[in-house]
Amino acid sequence: MSFFDIYGTPYALKPSKKQETGEMLTKNITDQEALLRGEEVMNAKGHIIRSWFRNGRFAPTIGIFGLFDGKALPFKKGTEEKMLSDFKKAYESGDFDSYIKEVDKKRQENNDKLAKARAKIAKK
Repeated sequence: MSFFDIYGTPYALKPSKKQETGEMLTKNITDQEALLRGEEVMNAKGHIIRSWFRNGRFAPTIGIFGLFDGKALPFKKGTEEKMLSDFKKAYESGDFDSYIKEVDKKRQENNDKLAKARAKIAKK
C-alpha cells in the first residue's frame, strides 16, 4: 500500500481566519480574568498562558507583542482585579487605539517577513 492509500490525497487547506488585533486583545483580557479567578488557561498550542501580572509589573500582550512596546506598569499585590477591570474599560473606551495600531503594524511586518521566508524556502 502506498502512502496516499493509507492517508489519502492532499487537499487545499482552508486558511483560518486571522484575528484582528482588537479581537485578540479582547480574548486576552477574558483569559487574564480567568487566570485571576484561578483557572488554568491554555493557548492554541495547548500551553498554559502567563499572567500579565508578574514580579510587580503589569505587561499586557497581544500575541507575541507587548501592548506598551515592551514597557510595563507597576502594580501592588491585591490590586490585579481592579487594575484589569480598569484596563478593560480603558480599552473599550478607545484609550489604547494608538497602541493597537502600533501592534497592527508590527504584526503586519512580522507576517510579511514570514511570507518572504516561506517563499524563499519554497523556491529551493
